[in-house]
Amino acid sequence: MAVGDPVVGPDMVVSVAYRLRDEGGACVDEVSRDEPLSFLVGYAQIVPGLEAGLLGAAAGERREIELGPEDAFGERDEEALLEVDRLDFPGGDSVERGDEVMSQRPDGVEVAHRVVEVSPEAVLIDLNHPLAGQRVRFEVEVLGVRPASDEELDRALAEVDELIVDAEAIGYGTSASVSRHHTPGEGAEAPPGGEAAGGTDLIQLRLKH
Repeated sequence: MAVGDPVVGPDMVVSVAYRLRDEGGACVDEVSRDEPLSFLVGYAQIVPGLEAGLLGAAAGERREIELGPEDAFGERDEEALLEVDRLDFPGGDSVERGDEVMSQRPDGVEVAHRVVEVSPEAVLIDLNHPLAGQRVRFEVEVLGVRPASDEELDRALAEVDELIVDAEAIGYGTSASVSRHHTPGEGAEAPPGGEAAGGTDLIQLRLKH
């Protein structure tokens, strides 16, 4: 890193490639250099522990970041279950125990869940993130770091405000909210995994094919 090179910090746009490994060491997700992940630091756009672990890194730097559940995908909540009438469930005729179901968070990000029980009348879904309760490891290469534009900052603030409002509207409550501009590593909470009191139509469930 040369003197004066931009580094990962608040209000910086960062592009990374990474591999994500679960507690057993298996690679469960990968983002390539050809299609990197870009995020704005300080606006709860990525896992909080990953963001904190990248602070101070410059383009070209590689880091391995090991995170406990509290800094990654949260602890498991055994009560985070959602029962959906089978007639209302997408693909209800063919759904089976163990199927992966995708839901869409208020910010548009899709999250995977698991079908844990199927009866003639209903489908029971585990709303915990598949990696909840696990220690995980990110193997990250920082590809680019630059200051965010005013337009990007305004858009990020608007998206965070929308996430707070919509998460409460569908019944996740304040546990799903994030700070409007958090200090990296301190503010963002794990993806919501609570009760969906607002109705399954708002969660936009679909079977993963």
